[in-house]
Amino acid sequence: MLQRLSLSIVILLLNACASIPENSTIALESDKPLLTVTDESNRRVAEFSDPKMLESVDGFVLPDIRLELPEPSKDISAEQLDVVSNALNRSLCRRLSPYLHAHEKRQPGDLVIEAALTGIRPTSRSVSSVSAVIDAVVPGPVRIPAGMGAIAVDARASTESGTAAFIRWAKGANPVTTSAKISSIGDAYALVETFSREFTELLLNDKGNGPVRAKLPAPEIQSNENLCLKRFGKPDAAGKGASFLIPLSPEFIDKGKPETDAASEDGN
Repeated sequence: MLQRLSLSIVILLLNACASIPENSTIALESDKPLLTVTDESNRRVAEFSDPKMLESVDGFVLPDIRLELPEPSKDISAEQLDVVSNALNRSLCRRLSPYLHAHEKRQPGDLVIEAALTGIRPTSRSVSSVSAVIDAVVPGPVRIPAGMGAIAVDARASTESGTAAFIRWAKGANPVTTSAKISSIGDAYALVETFSREFTELLLNDKGNGPVRAKLPAPEIQSNENLCLKRFGKPDAAGKGASFLIPLSPEFIDKGKPETDAASEDGN
């Protein structure tokens, strides 16, 4: 009886996902027809990929995506958006690194990735704080299904030959798989990781519609990961571990791009 009740609660919470934000007029233009994969109130995905073009690619330029708010928001600062942008760049870099050569400067045939934030709904700090308190004393998924965030992103990967892949993606947080963080970017920070995973699956033909791409030799993978670390840094290990127990904000556990790299870019 208790197990059935718990399962029913989980199902109800899964159906209580945040609705996706309305897309703004600021978006990447797609020069290819997009195939609708999902069109629901809490998740919308349309995409295009050229498997033959992607199969011929063996390198990518370190991403330099700088997300901008589609419209001004009093709840999300430029500094917070920088944290989300860097998290997206880091995730894309690390997910592609085992399979493609990473380059600081563009090489012939490299994939270049660009993205635009087309919609965002901030996370309610007050509702998340209540969820966090409940979660600390009650086992299981107990996030209050209100005040959750959502994002919408357009992204394109291209070479000199044109568009190799494009995705129009939007998703809302849900109270089971997206834990509460007391920050207005708490859900956006988590959702860009989901977006990165799905977009790189498209880029690597990892959806069962093409040959599985072989991994690079271990030394080359390590070299790629070192480049990712140098450019994008990493979240504080202790803070990230503690965030599973207490709702530390992304701004607290992730300081973004290393200062030395940021300074060198500003100098250019």
